[in-house]
Amino acid sequence: MQRWRLAPQSVLFAVFLGALAALPPISIDMALPALGNIANTLHASASQAGLTLSLFMAGFAVGPIVYGPLSDARGRKPTLLLGLALFTVGGIVSALAPGIAVLLGARLVQGIGAGAGMTVALAIVRDLFEGNAMQHRLAAITVVANVAPIVAPSIGVGLLAAIEWRGIYGVMAVCGLLAALATWAGLTESAPQRSGSFAVSGLRDGYRHALTHRVVLGHILINGFGFGWMFAYVAGSPLVLLHVLHVRPIIYAAMFAMTGAGIVAGATLNGLIAARGFESRRILATAICTTLAATLGLIALSVLHQASLLTIMPLLVASTFCFGLAAPSAARGALDPIPALAGVAGGLLTSIQMLCGAASSSIVALLFPVLGIFSMSGVMAVCALLAGMVWIWLGQRGRIETPVAVADADSTSPV
Repeated sequence: MQRWRLAPQSVLFAVFLGALAALPPISIDMALPALGNIANTLHASASQAGLTLSLFMAGFAVGPIVYGPLSDARGRKPTLLLGLALFTVGGIVSALAPGIAVLLGARLVQGIGAGAGMTVALAIVRDLFEGNAMQHRLAAITVVANVAPIVAPSIGVGLLAAIEWRGIYGVMAVCGLLAALATWAGLTESAPQRSGSFAVSGLRDGYRHALTHRVVLGHILINGFGFGWMFAYVAGSPLVLLHVLHVRPIIYAAMFAMTGAGIVAGATLNGLIAARGFESRRILATAICTTLAATLGLIALSVLHQASLLTIMPLLVASTFCFGLAAPSAARGALDPIPALAGVAGGLLTSIQMLCGAASSSIVALLFPVLGIFSMSGVMAVCALLAGMVWIWLGQRGRIETPVAVADADSTSPV
């Protein structure tokens, strides 16, 4: 009997890769409604319960730094299985945690495990697809991964009512286990070449090649700043909409879903226009300029005291739409030039994306008591401006050209 395999051209394969990329947002957003219950059950403070999210994100930011080169050296499949095993174990221990200290440790482990999903998914796409086909696949992953944050809080509320907060972590563990089984049974190894060795020197050399490749680094930074303006909105929207504009919670939930749908629409459009030969550099320029115009519009509305739900929502939807439009093109630009180091490039892309998101959201939270609505729109505008500066710095090198081998990396233009 022929063994079942995930066919790379199939819709199921795209959903599988998208599900891997969706594990982190599901694990963050699905647990949000349970923070109060966790604090009460484990006799912890609200800030300690909030650390379950912070430590998960910290693990998720650090993990890809190791998974990337590990997948280049040992292969995509075993690296992914390792990460999913850590994610599953972290979920099980979280569900059974007797105290807050154990829960925090388990969430850190779970975050480290989750980092394998996006990193290896990006590397697999680079292994199996070329050109516009790769960009179309990256757009599909972006769509699936960004549907998850829209629906995850509602799922979390339902699970909290049915099986309490421990059940939420149990469901996460089941998701990790199912993903591991699908990987073990259906995924064929795609890494083009494997050295079988994983040493600190190889880690250093791999990251040196990636970080001194102007095109790779530039697209990684554009993606990171794009995620920065999107996460500044995520952090600032409840503060602005609920506390400044006094929008009802049910309306806020609908508006948040609308902006999330904007990301999905942007990524979908990216896949469609890439298939018709639109150049990635032009797509990135359109997304960055539109976001900069939208965020400057937000600032102007605030200065003129014209900010309201009706005036700012179109601009916020435009900004999140532009992140969805830019992300697949930026990912392609980071992965395309060095196929032999796709894991390293994917790891850097994932890690820097999370670090930019964490930094922008933290700055919004810190500045909001002083600047109010300007904290959100200002940070979004700065991120868009920085992305535009990187785009200019790339110049015509931002055009995606023929990939180079690792051996040629030193001959490419340095930073």
